[in-house]
Amino acid sequence: MRRPKRGLGLITHGGKLMRWGKGAVAGDFIFLSGAEARADDSDFPPVGIRAQTELALNRVEKRLKEAGASMDSVVRFVWYLTNRTDLDAFYEARDDWLDKHAPTLLRERSYASTLLIVGLARPDMLVEIDCTAYVTDGDKSTT
Repeated sequence: MRRPKRGLGLITHGGKLMRWGKGAVAGDFIFLSGAEARADDSDFPPVGIRAQTELALNRVEKRLKEAGASMDSVVRFVWYLTNRTDLDAFYEARDDWLDKHAPTLLRERSYASTLLIVGLARPDMLVEIDCTAYVTDGDKSTT
């Protein structure tokens, strides 16, 4: 039996309600909104591509868990970066994080596109991550 589409909830940063939500579960798939590298309490991103990458990936992992999945359920990432000179440092930070949290996903490397863009929601944001995942048979009863 298919599950109906459901939203994953609203987002606040610095006490302010954002104009987007966490994403949605539709059938067996999870579509996360872009995981932004902004602190929940202040709305400001940490300094540097490594810190922002780790924060965004932590946010993806947390939202997937809320949706009833894990990093092993990821089928697609889109990495958005604002600065070509950050590419190597981003890949290093991403791979270090994945090695600790999702080593199978890191080995597969079956999941991503990288886009260089002009800007994100804040001028000091360097990275944002879109994620699509699926709910495994073992997770279906929890959603």
